[in-house]
Amino acid sequence: MANKIAMVYLRRRVTLMIELRGKKVVLRTMERAHCRILWEYYEPVEPVPTEPVRPGLSVEGSEKWFEEIQEKQEKSQIYLGIFDDEGNIVGDIQLSGIDWRNRTASLGAGIALKKDRGKGYCTDAAVVMLRYGFEHLDLQRISAATMANNASAIRVLEKVGFVQEGREREAVYWSNQRWDRIVFGILKPEFEAIQS
Repeated sequence: MANKIAMVYLRRRVTLMIELRGKKVVLRTMERAHCRILWEYYEPVEPVPTEPVRPGLSVEGSEKWFEEIQEKQEKSQIYLGIFDDEGNIVGDIQLSGIDWRNRTASLGAGIALKKDRGKGYCTDAAVVMLRYGFEHLDLQRISAATMANNASAIRVLEKVGFVQEGREREAVYWSNQRWDRIVFGILKPEFEAIQS
């Protein structure tokens, strides 16, 4: 089935509805219920300060998160749910900080439950989102950053073609400890060469 992109008018607000298919996952615009499910699911493997800051573990908190996503959707970010082949939401992925003038953005993603990690969902989702960013949004460069101790994120980024561009020493303070942040980037021609 082909990728779908549609504009939906909800309560005087135009909402971008996106559905993108990969080999293992479908990336889709999240609904309010999906935010609630992810809100309850997220189990950090280790302290991960790159996770979205959730304003309190409550229904109200998930509602606020959903509203924040909707407010920024399409203007400065594309935020999608990651769904497995059975239609279950397993995580989320986003292109954020979209700079339309310079044609750049930053990629972030997460798989919520430990049982769903290590199955290739995040790798497949990253490839699909990069393709969308470079082909549909006509971005020139996509960056990503993660803590130096996040081996799984580093593995995914390198696997899909990101190049390590730098290390911000002790840039993150988390759990009474300082962590280095590793910065990655991929250019449109690099991604196209990998995909051909």
